[in-house]
Amino acid sequence: MNKWETLGAAVLGLALASGCSHAKESTTINEEWLARVPPARMAPVEQARVAENSAREERNRAAAAYTDAKNQRDVAKAEQSTAKSRVSAAEAEQKAAKDSGSSARLQRTTAMVDQAKVAKKAADAKVELAEANVKAAKTDDELAKSRVETRQAQVQMAEYQVLEQTGDTRVKKMKPADFEAKVREHKAKESKLEAQLTREQKSVADARQKWNEARSRMQAAQPTPPTG
Repeated sequence: MNKWETLGAAVLGLALASGCSHAKESTTINEEWLARVPPARMAPVEQARVAENSAREERNRAAAAYTDAKNQRDVAKAEQSTAKSRVSAAEAEQKAAKDSGSSARLQRTTAMVDQAKVAKKAADAKVELAEANVKAAKTDDELAKSRVETRQAQVQMAEYQVLEQTGDTRVKKMKPADFEAKVREHKAKESKLEAQLTREQKSVADARQKWNEARSRMQAAQPTPPTG
């Protein structure tokens, strides 16, 4: 690269940096500017802030649910590992029974293998459900975060509108279209995540049905305890 190309790249870089800085400043409201706004005119801002706080609380709940889902997945995987070990142990007993030549022992250990395998399938289905829950909880958390960002943008827009209506010269160069575009951008992201969450919740429902069926088969395969 010659010196002219280097100079051109530098100028382009400065222009891009300046553009990003301008885009950020075009919707940045200093909270101190609102100090002179009469309390009676602050109602739209206060309402927007209440909505933002509510969205933050929802985000906290979504984040906690995501953590719980991951913990439940860990428990399910531990149960799956135990079920797998029981299949291996039952198969070892079955092999020993074959070597012993005892038909009664072979029959008993074969039943143990069958029961262990049914339990393993139920454990596999539970892990599948847990994985689906984690995926949906993660998307729900991302959606909740996106909603917070939307409410933040709406707060900034409400603040701008109040300052503009009260004649504050510090927002004179700002454009309402910039605030509106920012809100639309976040709402579009919300819509995309909502659609994704709907699909993942369907996967959760399918996985839950599969697990319920596998669990029913496992319960049916359990030996009936002797009466009396």
